Amino acid sequence: MKNKALIGLGLVITLAVTLLIGIILHLKSHGIIIQPRGVLKATHWIVGYAMTALLCIHWSQFHKMLTAMKKKFRWFYADARLLVVLFIATLLTGTVKLLSPVKIPHLGLWHYGIGIAMSIAACIHLVRGLPAWNKMRKG
Repeated sequence: MKNKALIGLGLVITLAVTLLIGIILHLKSHGIIIQPRGVLKATHWIVGYAMTALLCIHWSQFHKMLTAMKKKFRWFYADARLLVVLFIATLLTGTVKLLSPVKIPHLGLWHYGIGIAMSIAACIHLVRGLPAWNKMRKG
């Protein structure tokens, strides 16, 4: 159980780092450029993809349990589903932005907006799941 708690903690840390750097990178559209921009971008990508790996592990650990309790904990289940959809959309827009040989207009803004929505859903998911996480951490 402690392994699950560590994966959860890793998710929280990678989300926080990715979100913070994403906001810093977004400041460019407001005329504020923070250097070294290339290092920030690379860190954002690396930590974001590390978060993806942790999320896949987290999902494999809890998918059956979440499905089994979807009727009893309807809001938690709905938030988890919304979080998955927003995460996939954020991952896809970020990956297309990273790999596209040409600049796609407004893709970065879409990635940013969906990423913010995903982060809010993740915070709700975290707050609702904290009691269970705390039991796993101690167990």
